[in-house]
Amino acid sequence: MKTYQDWWQAQAEAFGRTDSDGAPLEAYSSGRALSDALVGLRQLHDAKLVMTGTPRNSAVVKSIDLKADPQTAVIEDCVDLSAWRRVDAVTGAAKEPADRLNRYVATASLRWFQAHWLIYDFKREVDRTC
Repeated sequence: MKTYQDWWQAQAEAFGRTDSDGAPLEAYSSGRALSDALVGLRQLHDAKLVMTGTPRNSAVVKSIDLKADPQTAVIEDCVDLSAWRRVDAVTGAAKEPADRLNRYVATASLRWFQAHWLIYDFKREVDRTC
């Protein structure tokens, strides 16, 4: 669970800065989870936006398989983005899309790799609110 919480904190920090390359996300994620986060960061920077505030989570461990090779875990979360907003990086003016989904269910898949957990997949269920 700590890896998941730290990953969200690293995203909040990276997405809140115009000069972030997202490198701290590599400590907590790999694969599709990392590439999706880096693409989102690049899109935000290209639009001259940053995120302010903090995302909120209500995560629970849904499963863990310590016998698998590598070991795996699945976390389900109610992601609440209502206090994490897109703003113009220069003026601070709100730039939220009208159709933004503020709360949704998400599933994070983790693997044990080199003595720590890494999130390798993160799926947003945009048709399920929480």
